[in-house]
Amino acid sequence: MAIGVRDIAWRALVFAALAAPPVYFFSIIHKYAANVPYGDDYSAILDFLLRYQDADGALQKLGMLFAQHNEHRIAFGNLATVAMYKLTGTVDFRSMIFFGNAALLGLVLVFYRMFHASGRKPLYFIPVVLFLFQFQFGHTIFWAMASVSNFYVLLFTFSSLLVLERGGRPFYMAAFLLAALASVTQGSGIFALVSCALLLALKRDLRGLAAWGALSAVVLALYFGFYEKPPEHPSMAEAVFEEPVNTIRYFFTLAGASFPFPFLAGLVFAALFIVLTLKGHYRKNPALYCGIVYVFLTVAATSLARSGLGIEGALSSRYKIVSALFPVLLYMAFFEHKTPWKRIFFPAVLAGALVFNIHANIMETHKARNLYYLLTEGMKWWATGAPSLKYPDQETANRILVESIKRGIYKPGFR
Repeated sequence: MAIGVRDIAWRALVFAALAAPPVYFFSIIHKYAANVPYGDDYSAILDFLLRYQDADGALQKLGMLFAQHNEHRIAFGNLATVAMYKLTGTVDFRSMIFFGNAALLGLVLVFYRMFHASGRKPLYFIPVVLFLFQFQFGHTIFWAMASVSNFYVLLFTFSSLLVLERGGRPFYMAAFLLAALASVTQGSGIFALVSCALLLALKRDLRGLAAWGALSAVVLALYFGFYEKPPEHPSMAEAVFEEPVNTIRYFFTLAGASFPFPFLAGLVFAALFIVLTLKGHYRKNPALYCGIVYVFLTVAATSLARSGLGIEGALSSRYKIVSALFPVLLYMAFFEHKTPWKRIFFPAVLAGALVFNIHANIMETHKARNLYYLLTEGMKWWATGAPSLKYPDQETANRILVESIKRGIYKPGFR
């Protein structure tokens, strides 16, 4: 009986440790998520709905769903916006923020299935939850449009890898649909197609790889058909041929952005990935290995597209979810290898993850409060005629907001 009670108490403690980070995470979102548009919410949500209402027929509406937004195609976010409007008759940014962040719950479940740990798997999974549910990437968390695109692209990508690893035609088609969906959720989603192709190559499924390549070519042709490079974005050719050192610096800084000495942290992550490759981890857990490749491809593409805007961009809050994935995935991968120092490895990572989580929340949660007051007070001042909307072009933001309120698309209201 005593052993049974001890076992129940231990399970309850592990469950509490797994549940505490997401419970705190969503409690802060509940407290500080504002029903106020922010940044691209004006163009990608409100103005999109205005134009969608004015569209001439189903074909034009379909084209708008898949239209280019900056360098991305955000059809999934557009569909979510239309669905919310159809279901509720309005757009509530607070609800959209909760919807976007819910993708992290799905992502952590996918990671749990990917994690090949023997023994006390829930216990060993605690560091993953601690690294994911923290507020370093606060501007994505509290930004409706960004939370949907930045988080769901990860959920769809890693889900496609997990499903594809299962094998069989139904899982193959499901994986392709998930990867294609990732590609029209955010620009980095096109690398879901690449990482899945690598997984098929590692499995030596040449027939499946050939079919995947043909299907991917169709998706990419549709994606880049009528594609126009945003004029304000730096040249990728310049990043490669004229400023390669700056691009490399940006790459490693972005990879380690969630940690002190980010450039050094990025170098460490790259070195650990090389070690994993030399240890043959692509054979041990190919889906997880390809997931790490996907994150590196995302960092590389961002570096090519953004390094010309300045190294400080690599430390932007909206990109830090990518950096936070490295300790998660590398920890999972190294844990799967039998090493004599595993008994030291897990407690050390757990302690580091706990310190990381607490420090990130202490340092970053106040920014959520500041953003909430910045948005809500800005909306109050706007109602008095002040140019206080959080969008670069006040005239455009004012036009979009006035028309959205007039049509009932958006109803200002916040605590």
